[in-house]
Amino acid sequence: MSASAARIQFKALKGFPGNAADKIETRAFLDAALEIVTVIETFGKLFTPVINDMNGNIDKLSRVYGENVLKHHYLEDMIVLNIKGENVAPNALLWLKRGLQLICIFFENIYNDDQKQEALKHHLQNAYERTLKQYHGFIVQSTIKIIYAWVPTRKQLLGQGEDQEENLVVMSDYLPTMRAQLNKIDALLKARNLDEAPH
Repeated sequence: MSASAARIQFKALKGFPGNAADKIETRAFLDAALEIVTVIETFGKLFTPVINDMNGNIDKLSRVYGENVLKHHYLEDMIVLNIKGENVAPNALLWLKRGLQLICIFFENIYNDDQKQEALKHHLQNAYERTLKQYHGFIVQSTIKIIYAWVPTRKQLLGQGEDQEENLVVMSDYLPTMRAQLNKIDALLKARNLDEAPH
């Protein structure tokens, strides 16, 4: 890969499944979440803890899904059924949702940046403060501050010229669908009192 090539090609991502009126298909959602993990992998090795955390929650949800793919075809059904059982899926979904919200806001910030600033540290910082910071203690927050300094630049992530423009065009469809899915999951968890307050 050349130095000027975009690390992320949004057109290569299948994205989150989509009709706001429909239930969320579990397998399609988990596949889309895995794609997001591959996106974060392009950020660099310092992001390994984030990657491992998200992969761990995806694995837990995949295991529960695999226990009964017919009954668990829709994410909403799987969560409701699992609440009555071992309760692994609701907690895994809660933390996966929070990680995905961080990434979604980060890319929304980049997309909505009319100045197209090269440095993306402030976009990640804003996303973190709006999502995960309230759940983290001092040590984790201090670690995140180190990570800020290693966020790739706009050109490194999205490419330059036509490459960047193409990424932005695809993001205009990708991000609203991702946001809609996360909002639905958020509403599901809150309706079931599964989105606990910060510690």
